[in-house]
Amino acid sequence: MRALIRVSGAVQGIGYRPFVAELATKYELKGEVKNLGGIVEIIVDGGEKSISSFKDKLWTSSPSGSIIVNISLEYLNETEPECLKDSSGFRIVESSDDEDNTYIPVFPPDIGICDRCLYELQDKNDRRYGYPLISCASCGPRFSILQKLPYDRETTTMGVFSMCPECAKEYKMGRRRHAQTISCHNCGPQLKFLRPDNLNIEGNEDAISAAVELLRNGGIIGLKGIGGYQLLADPYNYDAVSKLREIKGRERKPFAVMFDSISDIREKCEVSELEEKYLCSSARPIVLLDKKAKKILKAKYHLTEELDLSAKETEFSENVCGESRQIGAFLPSSGIHKMITVQLKAIIATSGNISGEPMIISDDIFREKFLDKIDGILYYDREILRPLDDSVLQIIRRCDNTEVPRFIRRARGYVPTPVFLKNRLKCRNLYHSFGADLKNTFSIGYGDRIVMSQFLGDMENYGILKLQQKEVEEFDAIFRTDKLDIKDEIIVSDMHPGYHSSKLADLYAKNRMTCIYDMHTRNGQTSIQDDNVRIECIQIQHHHAHIGSVMAENGLTECIGVAFDGTGFGEDKTIWGSEFMLCRSGEFVREGYLKPVHLVGQDEGMKNAAIAAACYLVEYDKEIPSDIMEPGESNLIRAAISNNINSYPNSGMGRLFDAISCILRVCKYNSYEGECAIRLQNLAEEYIEDVINCSDIEDKNRIDVFKNMSHLPKTPLIDINDLTGEMDVSELLEFFLNSRDSGDAGKLAYIFHYSLADAVRKRCIRLREKYGISTVCLSGGVFANRLLLTMCEKFLSDLDFVVYYNSILPTNDGGISAGQIYLADLRQY
Repeated sequence: MRALIRVSGAVQGIGYRPFVAELATKYELKGEVKNLGGIVEIIVDGGEKSISSFKDKLWTSSPSGSIIVNISLEYLNETEPECLKDSSGFRIVESSDDEDNTYIPVFPPDIGICDRCLYELQDKNDRRYGYPLISCASCGPRFSILQKLPYDRETTTMGVFSMCPECAKEYKMGRRRHAQTISCHNCGPQLKFLRPDNLNIEGNEDAISAAVELLRNGGIIGLKGIGGYQLLADPYNYDAVSKLREIKGRERKPFAVMFDSISDIREKCEVSELEEKYLCSSARPIVLLDKKAKKILKAKYHLTEELDLSAKETEFSENVCGESRQIGAFLPSSGIHKMITVQLKAIIATSGNISGEPMIISDDIFREKFLDKIDGILYYDREILRPLDDSVLQIIRRCDNTEVPRFIRRARGYVPTPVFLKNRLKCRNLYHSFGADLKNTFSIGYGDRIVMSQFLGDMENYGILKLQQKEVEEFDAIFRTDKLDIKDEIIVSDMHPGYHSSKLADLYAKNRMTCIYDMHTRNGQTSIQDDNVRIECIQIQHHHAHIGSVMAENGLTECIGVAFDGTGFGEDKTIWGSEFMLCRSGEFVREGYLKPVHLVGQDEGMKNAAIAAACYLVEYDKEIPSDIMEPGESNLIRAAISNNINSYPNSGMGRLFDAISCILRVCKYNSYEGECAIRLQNLAEEYIEDVINCSDIEDKNRIDVFKNMSHLPKTPLIDINDLTGEMDVSELLEFFLNSRDSGDAGKLAYIFHYSLADAVRKRCIRLREKYGISTVCLSGGVFANRLLLTMCEKFLSDLDFVVYYNSILPTNDGGISAGQIYLADLRQY
């Protein structure tokens, strides 16, 4: 019998065709396999039982990195197709430009170095020993070097490198069969080390040795990684880290550290089973891990209280992670990284850019910007087509004691893997969404999937804005959106009139509007029609899109949404950021929020927590202590608010965190985003540990312990208007002003988190009574705070609410673009 099998999913770039060929041979089938656009097409000849077993095995067994979405089987007439009439055995044939236009193709992300390549890299008897760009069919760069589909050597930046005879032979058999990135010392890209005096050291081993020696001596090295340039430094060297901060313009934000092995990470951090799984996964993300308690380090190294715990054998230099309770840890993702870490054990590896600018992928641009500031550049001559920064996530322990991942940044190792939806998008609608201005991503949606771009950055930077335009065009080309069978095209943006992302959405829409014959306004949405496709532009409110991202992950059509973040443009043209929402069918009703305060200073007011504190105290008619702001400055704040000069209503939850952090003398200024809130959270978690004498802050019982603590306030500190849901924090501010000299800032920080979670609980109870809905979605940047998140989940779950929050999409603005598409689709009829 003869059969046609089509496999859709992430089945290109991971050695899938060689896998199919070997499997077919095992089942004694003859035929062929080829890439067809974004799928794999297989024609097999053999017995019906063998074909059925072969198809079943395709479902249950596949190469690392693959994602199987669907496998179809169709038996053919014996006379078709002609291609097998004279063939014997099973063959891999050239890719075809033919394509299925009913779905967006799935393509794998860049894949971290596999164990077998790591072994070969360090095996002196292997011909690829010490080859820093080693890869195989199961690992190596993919999306960062892809020009277009189908994925073949000539459609990547490896196409300019001709295979040597040994690699050409391996390309036809074994684990590098049809590995498009196959290369070696003889034929692939080679490392070079460029010094500021323009002396080029060539040769893989010599270049690595020169870089390592400089790092050991406190130097700063530029490294061309897989997804873009990075800056490297020794995390034990205070002066080197200080110099790195000066070069990047990054004053206090913690640096991530790349370790040589999981055992090295365990020396510094607590590592759970799931955390280890993600650290060692093919994506090689940065995972935020709790530092080991000093008492554990003392016991391990037999130290006394008097000994310096910042010594090299115990802790990194204090300016690596600052006061953070966590270390962003990750493992080498390529042979280059491994060859460095195996000698140094740990390095700071941060994106090669000035903070706020795009990650650099161009050799010339990196040299121009950094060669005179650093001690050398380690690079190779293969082109990188798009920047892919390291992904960042943390593992949260839910109240049922299970662990779940939560993405902070989704990029290398995960993009462009789609988000597969439980409910399909409306048939034949193509969606383009442009996200928000901070932590920008954009997305494409069609059928059962949303393809979200990598983290791009903040669009106030012109370079990020241009990068988004470039990537949108390239995503359209790679994923062939012009070839899809489209009925309607929906372009989605944030409703903020000043957002760069919204303006880019408008520009994109204009460029798509060809052969226009009708333009009219319908329900506040612009609709343009031509003979073939209706193009519609939709705006989604910022915090509604946050909730939409959680709904998309879980296939929800209605919920109570709680969105807490810094800022977002509201329907009343004020700044929102603390919403309780009833979300149904792509629409929402605002059912609660913080009482707005008039915030002075715009951008500076977002960073300077003293301004936020003063504005809150003025709004609630409280005195401003002189250690927060001198009387002269306080008078200016009062005058600005009373005369409505450069002051704007703001109900962002992020600003309340800033104000409380300042009032409690925890932190007065955000030198990086969220610093005041993070330090407030740190204090609260430290207090929990001290009181219950438990170093594991994820202890599932800690919330129950504190719900009945006698020293908690006897009455609620946040008053909620039962009708409007407006939250009044007058009592909260008064309590902290009266208690801040108690010397127990940790206890007060905990009380703040408890009070806020308790307010969430009360408002959700009221909304369940009103609407009969027990599903709650929590999202927004403030919910990156794991203490607040787990408190809210615990309080609500105890009352039989079903609580959802982001797992595979970032809870911050990085997840907005996916939420925009999902909500826009729910609105369609």
